[in-house]
Amino acid sequence: MSLYEMHYVTSTSEQARLKEQQQKMRKALEELSISTKLQQEQENDRFITKNRLDRWYPYLQVSAECRPYTPYLPEPDCESMMTSTRSSSSSAGTSILTRKLSMSSVSSSFVSYLDKSIEIDERDQYGFKRPIEWVEPKQLQAFDIKYKSILQKQTKSWNKLFKNSDQQWPTLCSQLSRYVRYGVPQEIRAKAWMHYSGANNKMNQNPGLYSTLETNATSPERDRIFLDHPLFTGESNKISVLRRILNAFHLYCPEIEYCQSLHFLAGFLLIMLEQEEEEHVFWLLVTTVQDYLPKDLFTKTGSDLEQTVFMMMVYEKMPGVWSKVANKKCFWECEQTDSLPPITLVTTHWFSTLFINVLPIETMLRVWDCFYIGEGYTVLYKAALTIMKLNEQAIWNTQDSVDTIKILQNMPKRLVDCHEFIKSIFSPHGIAFDLTTEEINRKRDLFLNRKSLRK
Repeated sequence: MSLYEMHYVTSTSEQARLKEQQQKMRKALEELSISTKLQQEQENDRFITKNRLDRWYPYLQVSAECRPYTPYLPEPDCESMMTSTRSSSSSAGTSILTRKLSMSSVSSSFVSYLDKSIEIDERDQYGFKRPIEWVEPKQLQAFDIKYKSILQKQTKSWNKLFKNSDQQWPTLCSQLSRYVRYGVPQEIRAKAWMHYSGANNKMNQNPGLYSTLETNATSPERDRIFLDHPLFTGESNKISVLRRILNAFHLYCPEIEYCQSLHFLAGFLLIMLEQEEEEHVFWLLVTTVQDYLPKDLFTKTGSDLEQTVFMMMVYEKMPGVWSKVANKKCFWECEQTDSLPPITLVTTHWFSTLFINVLPIETMLRVWDCFYIGEGYTVLYKAALTIMKLNEQAIWNTQDSVDTIKILQNMPKRLVDCHEFIKSIFSPHGIAFDLTTEEINRKRDLFLNRKSLRK
């Protein structure tokens, strides 16, 4: 073999060897790159998840006070709690919180289930049926037992508050706000609403006006609300009283057109103020509409404005939820074309009725306590945003808007743990903790101006 041939063969062999090594190195680098990228993505996912939980769900940390929890299902309790029965209310003392509710007799009947050791009242103390179709009886019973101690502490706290105020209504302050968020005892709830809302002042400034406004009853078709409530059935039927209140209201506020939501408000106030004169219900209804609710809320224009503000908050605070409910459309595109997501068909009802028939009764009343005493309409936005946040994961997993609507229609009915729900609303780490009335008003003004420019 010549020198030339020897060099050629050696060179060709060396090139083949080098090429093979290069291919092996390239393959190893590609595998290393893919592995590193996957590890980075996993680390990022863990970091994002941890930040999200730390920011929105600090109460998920396992500790004596803050353990894994959701307001939807009362925490399971020990077996002894499940088998114990509810003791009857003790006789009243001499404090301001001793008057008994006449509606307490409504819940004397019991509903038995397959588990004979579990018995719960068929109706709550307000006369409404318990949400047994949404929450298991044993969970309701566990919460009743847990909440009983909370109510006892609540009463003691308010008695102390009145004692320090010489048995007078305390002035609005940060201390009172803390007491209100802990709940207003049912025995003084109606009077507290009347006092702090300003309804008492309006009534005292217009003596005899309600009697003057009374006229003939309204049409029966407009009174079909709470048909299964004892107050509107049987011998104690208050439909005629409700008609007088609504008739007087429409004469006093002729600019407010008929709206079914308004009638639900009047009917529920009549139930809650059963021990008071019907004139009190009238003036609290007037004060609620004139001083607390946004202008034109019971019109399509006003209702759409509130939903636009609410949807923008969802867009800003929960972009993933917004992307899902809006089918990945930009918020400003929806606002520009007046085409808000289909879920507003549900959330509109939240705001127009103040969560009547949306939240469980006790949970709704705790929101109303804050609404009438210190927080105003802002607490409705905070409650609505909290509901959306609690259902964030479920909304992410939905297939279409129909599934999302079902979630927002049904899941709030399971929020029976009112105490934890209120804590979630006002938690420093909550989704709407920093929300202010000024921010809501700025957004309203923004969208009113944008809408006027489009005309």
